[in-house]
Amino acid sequence: CDDPARFDELLREAAAERDSLGGVVECRVAGVPVGIGEPFFDSVESRVAHLLFSIPAVKGVEFGSGFAGSRLRGSQNNDPILDGEGHTAANHAGGINGGITNGNEVVVRAALKPTPSISRPQETYNLSTDRVEPLEIRGRHDVCVALRGAVVVEAAVAIALADLWRSR
Repeated sequence: CDDPARFDELLREAAAERDSLGGVVECRVAGVPVGIGEPFFDSVESRVAHLLFSIPAVKGVEFGSGFAGSRLRGSQNNDPILDGEGHTAANHAGGINGGITNGNEVVVRAALKPTPSISRPQETYNLSTDRVEPLEIRGRHDVCVALRGAVVVEAAVAIALADLWRSR
């Protein structure tokens, strides 16, 4: 949700209903040098995605225009190079071409699922009784793990980029 007031309202509604919300965390990294990464197994995308998918709530990762770009035509998503440094007009690639940083800002988004640990009664399989039974989880629960997950996503991206930079 791009509207902070609406987002606060959604959080309050979900909390009142003893439910949870998912979210998308966007991480932007400026100043990444040109040439980090490899075109295949050690591509920037594969290394960043590998770390992001190790975060339990992450269910999707995209770079640059990502999934929205898949709905465009090539003529709309093409991104002309503007200078010898590799900077482009719109950065649709999210700072990465062919697995290698291109000098633009690296842009990555991670989709985090709504946590299943909610205080609302749910039906689930009980291994002890071999039956589906009601379960009510007690304790403190985050309404939206994406709020806390933002710093975890940033750290994972930083670690992946630093590791790739170090191994150049």
